[in-house]
Amino acid sequence: MNPATVKAMFKREMLDILRDKKTVAMMILLPVLLYPLLIVGMVLVMNAVASSQEEKEYKVAFDLDNSIQSELSDILEEQSDKIGYQLSVLSKAQVEESLAEDESDDAEEKENKDIYEQALDAKKLNAFLRQTEDGSFEICYLSAQSDSSIARSGLTDLMTLYRDRVREELLKEAGLAPDEILKAADYSSQDLSSTEESVGYQIGSFLPFLIITSVLLGAMYPAIDVTAGEKERGTLETLLTMPVSNLEMILSKFLSVSVIASVSAILNVVSMGCAIAFLVSGSIAATEELNLSINFGVFVPGVLFTIVVMIFFAMLITALCMCTCIFAGSFKEANNYITPLMLVVMIASYAAIIPNVELTQQTALIPVVNVSLMIKSLFGLTNDYALYGMVLFANVAYSLLAVLVLSRLYNSEAVLFADGFTSVHIFNGRSDMKKGQMPGGGDVILVLAATLLLMFYIGVGAAGLGFYGVALQQAVVLACPLVYAWYIKADKKRLFSLNKPQMAAVLGGIFMFIGAFFLAMILGVVLMPLFPQSTENVMDLSNFLMGHNKLLTVAIIALMPALGEELLFRGFLMGTLKEKTKPVMAIAVTAILFAAYHMSVLRFFTVGVIGLSFTIAAYKSGSIYVSMLMHFCNNLVACLVDWYPDTIGQIETANLSDAGQTGLFFLVLIGALLAVIVGYILLDHAEKKRLKKQ
Repeated sequence: MNPATVKAMFKREMLDILRDKKTVAMMILLPVLLYPLLIVGMVLVMNAVASSQEEKEYKVAFDLDNSIQSELSDILEEQSDKIGYQLSVLSKAQVEESLAEDESDDAEEKENKDIYEQALDAKKLNAFLRQTEDGSFEICYLSAQSDSSIARSGLTDLMTLYRDRVREELLKEAGLAPDEILKAADYSSQDLSSTEESVGYQIGSFLPFLIITSVLLGAMYPAIDVTAGEKERGTLETLLTMPVSNLEMILSKFLSVSVIASVSAILNVVSMGCAIAFLVSGSIAATEELNLSINFGVFVPGVLFTIVVMIFFAMLITALCMCTCIFAGSFKEANNYITPLMLVVMIASYAAIIPNVELTQQTALIPVVNVSLMIKSLFGLTNDYALYGMVLFANVAYSLLAVLVLSRLYNSEAVLFADGFTSVHIFNGRSDMKKGQMPGGGDVILVLAATLLLMFYIGVGAAGLGFYGVALQQAVVLACPLVYAWYIKADKKRLFSLNKPQMAAVLGGIFMFIGAFFLAMILGVVLMPLFPQSTENVMDLSNFLMGHNKLLTVAIIALMPALGEELLFRGFLMGTLKEKTKPVMAIAVTAILFAAYHMSVLRFFTVGVIGLSFTIAAYKSGSIYVSMLMHFCNNLVACLVDWYPDTIGQIETANLSDAGQTGLFFLVLIGALLAVIVGYILLDHAEKKRLKKQ
C-alpha cells in the first residue's frame, strides 16, 4: 500500500463529499445552529409556558356550604403562595350571569345538568368544587382542556391545605398537640452530591443519544455517497480501472467518511456543551441567593475522553454504514438499507436513559451501548478508567474488524456490482422467473427475517398451545425456505444439497458430532458460572419438555428442528452463500447465524461449536442428509438427558475444581478432539471421492 496514493485518493474523496451541500449542512449547520436552537429554545419556551400558566387566573367555583366556602376563601387569600396557580373564585350569581350570556346549550341538555356543570361545558368555569352526599369533596374538571386540568391542580393544592387545617382543629378539640402528632417523625432530605455531580448526571442521561445520533447522521450520507452514489453515477468502474489497489481505494473512502463523522461529532459536543453551559449559567445567575456555583473544569477530562472515543466510534459507524450501503444500487435504495441500522444504533443509544443499567465489564463490550454508558459515567464523574479503557479498546477492535469486512466486500465483484433489491427474486413475477435459478443475498436476508418474524408472532399466538405451539413454530421454520424456493423456481437439489451421502461421509458426520457434542458440553460447564441467567433459561426449557409422550417429543423436539433448521441454514443459507463467497466465509457465516438464532448468550457458544460441525459436515459431504442426521442425534441426546438426568447428565454437573473430575475433564477433551479429527478425515476423504466422480 502506497501512503502517497492513499493521501491523493483521500483528498479526492473529501472534495467530492464537501461539494455536496447536504453533507456540509448535516455536518456543520445541524450541530452549530439546530442543536443550540433546540436545546436553548425548548427550555426557554417551556419556561415561558410555565410562567404564563402561573400568571394566568383560572376561574373556579365552590358548590359548598357557606361556612366551608368562607374557610376555603380565607385559605386562598392567606396562603396563596402555597398554591401553584392563581385561582379566581366566582360566586353562584356570577356563574348564573355568565350563563345567561351564553345560548350554546339546548334546553334538554341544560335540564340534565346543574349550573356549575353547564358553566364548565361552556368554558365559563375552568373547574369547580362540590360536596357529595357522603360528605367527601369532589373536584370537577375537563381533562380534555389544559386550562381545566391546571385549575384542577390549583384546587387540589387548596384542598390539601384545607385538609391540614381541619386535622389540626380536630386534634386541638381532642386536647392533643397537632405538631407532636402530625410531625412526630419529621424528616428532611439532604443531597450530598456536589452540584457538578448532579448537573453531570442530568447531562449524561440525554447527551449520549444526541452525540451517537450526530455521529450516525454525520457518517450516513457521506457513506451512501461514496458507495451507492458511485454506483448510481457510474464512476465506480472508472475508479476500479485506476492504478490503485482496492485496499487503497477503500481506505481513502473510509478515512474521508470517518473524518466527516468525527468532525460532526466534535462539533456536536462543543455546540451542545456551549448550549448547556449557557442554560446552567443562566439558572445559576437567576438563583444567586442560593450561592450555587459550578466548576466546569471537572468536565474537561470527560469531554476530551469522549472526543477520543467518538473518533474510533465514528470509524465503526462509518464502516457499518459503508458495509450496508455497498449492497445498494442507488442512493434511494441505500437509504432503505441503512434504515434498520439507524434504528438499531438509536435504540442502543437509549442505554443511558434506562435505570440501573451501568457501565460494567460486560456492557463495556457491547457496541454503541458501551459508548452511551461511558458518556453517562464520565459526566457523572465516576472515574473508572479501567472500564473506559475497555470501551476504547472495544471500539478500536470493532472498528478494525468492520474495516476488514469492508475491505473483503470491496474485493468481491458480486457485491460491488450487485443489483440491490433486484437480487430479491420474489419482487419479480413468478411467470418471469427462470427455472433452476439460485437465490440472491437479498433472498437469504428476506427468508431469515420472515422466518424469525413468523416464529415470533406465531409463538405469541400459540402460547396457550404449550407443547404443540412449539410444533407450530417448527413447522414455520420448515415451510419458509421450501415455499420460497418453490416460488422463485430455485434448483432445489442444488440449493438444499439433496444428494445421497456416501457411507464414509455418514460415519465422518457421526464422529464429528460426537466430538463436537462433548466439546460443547465442556465449554458449557466452563461458561455456566459466567452466564447464570442463560443457564436458567436452558433449565426452564428442559422442564417444559418433561411430562409429554416420548415418541411425540422426539418428533417435535428432535426430528422437526433437524429437518426445518437444516433446510433453512445448511440448505437455503449456505447453499446460497457457497455460490457467491469462499467456502470458509460461507461456513463461518452459517455457523454464526445458526448460533445467534438460538438467542442465548451461553448457547451461542455451545450451539456455535455443534453448528460448526453440522456446517462442515454438510459442505464436505455435499449432502444435507448428513447434517440432518447429526442434528437429530444432538436433539435426541437432549431429550434423553431430560428423561434420564441421573444417568446421562452427570458430566454436565462435574466439579472441575475436584482433582478426580479434572482428570476426567481432560480425558473427555482429548477424546472429543480425536473424534473431531477422525470425523474430518472421513469427511475429507468422502469429499475427494465425490469430486472425482463429478
